[in-house]
Amino acid sequence: MIISPHPIVLYDPDTWSAQSDCDCACPSAPPLPHPPLDRSLRLRSHPLLRHIPLNAEYSVAFVPSFSRVAVLNRAARAMLALPVELNNDQRDDQRDGMIALCYRLGLLTENDGALPLPPRPDTLSAWLHVTNACNLRCTYCYVAKSDEAMTEEIGLAAIDAVFRSALANDYRAVWLKYAGGEASLNLALIDLMQRHALGLGTRHGIAVNGKVLSNGTALTTRRLQHIRDLGLGLMVSLDGMEAIHDQQRPTIAGRGSFRLALAGLERALALGLRPDVSITVTGTSVAGLPDLLRWILPRDLPFSINFVRPLERGVSRQELQLDEHRIIDGMRAAFAVIAENLPRRSLLGALLDRAHLGAAHERTCAAGQNYLVIDHQGRIATCQMELAHPVADLSTPDPLALIRADRSGVQNLPVDQKEGCRTCEWRYWCAGGCAVATYRATGRYDVRSPNCGIYTALYVDVLRLEGLRLLQQSMGKDET
Repeated sequence: MIISPHPIVLYDPDTWSAQSDCDCACPSAPPLPHPPLDRSLRLRSHPLLRHIPLNAEYSVAFVPSFSRVAVLNRAARAMLALPVELNNDQRDDQRDGMIALCYRLGLLTENDGALPLPPRPDTLSAWLHVTNACNLRCTYCYVAKSDEAMTEEIGLAAIDAVFRSALANDYRAVWLKYAGGEASLNLALIDLMQRHALGLGTRHGIAVNGKVLSNGTALTTRRLQHIRDLGLGLMVSLDGMEAIHDQQRPTIAGRGSFRLALAGLERALALGLRPDVSITVTGTSVAGLPDLLRWILPRDLPFSINFVRPLERGVSRQELQLDEHRIIDGMRAAFAVIAENLPRRSLLGALLDRAHLGAAHERTCAAGQNYLVIDHQGRIATCQMELAHPVADLSTPDPLALIRADRSGVQNLPVDQKEGCRTCEWRYWCAGGCAVATYRATGRYDVRSPNCGIYTALYVDVLRLEGLRLLQQSMGKDET
């Protein structure tokens, strides 16, 4: 442990720029801008600044919904406890640099500390349902399976539709998620669509990123090489070790899929791919989460933990329900495993469903704002959980405009419009939970998530893990 009479501030400069990916419409919020520091300003600690002790010397410091997460030593905490100003007569570069850093991080402010609205998302995301076929029958899946697949004509038209909306709404980046069904079963079409997207991106000056969402069981070496050569990312679903994964994700024949998925993951790693692992937590599977993380963390695999969604309003099978106490206890057991195997990357956006404690966002996800879902027939919906209720098609000049204007389907409201969220200190890191899950549980979109008690109970645990990670990475280094 480094003990110093001088202020020490540890933080991760990439927390906001390298957000954890998820399996659907993750928020894509840029960092809150902080203006250059005027040397004449008199600064003070942010009125909402909070600390979580890590040990006798260090604590996690943060302003909920606003600042970056940092670790401070006692000297830094003492500096922030008093009004500070830059010394204009006798320059103290070290002190002034530390004050400027704390201002940029959002820990110091010159005003009353009112939280600004999060910035507008800067990326248009699209879920491209390239096939309805799948070799699994997952217990929580919301897709009505068939042998139908997207055709080349529809696939190319889908890419065109995405770019029309990107241009019409001034997006300079698009994020394409090739999904299904099992997307890798239609890899030839993904190849055609991705190459078409890259061509349009070059022509219009729009950055293009893409990822294949897979259950892992059909990832042959040849398919993985194809994915790698296209420059696509890969996400594989893994819900637990063998017994738990097999229970939630059986094959069509009712057999287990864990060994097949694991083999696909291992082949991907051997080829230099580093898949994201998507973990769906249910009331049954949460007990096995610690064992799964013991497998994931030593392999340095990115991962995201997602809570299961109700399949339809008023219907939720017993094994899929989220008992609050069981989930909290299971998640804390999983966090204990992470504390023993702290990763190099931040987990602020990976551990609690759609909450991201490193990036302020006004809505839980991108649905209804900067997200298009295009099914294998070319119908366009707000959310992949609402594929049966499209609001546009490929002939629409700007599909995103119709998605935003629709008031008949999913309403992904800003968090400040949700009852129970408006005054919550976590609101811009949480955004009130999945709109579809909330509606199916309550019949309303304008209320907080039924999982609110789980989220708020665990936020401090997540922040403490980030503090421990920053502290571990600083060992043996000078001040950050």
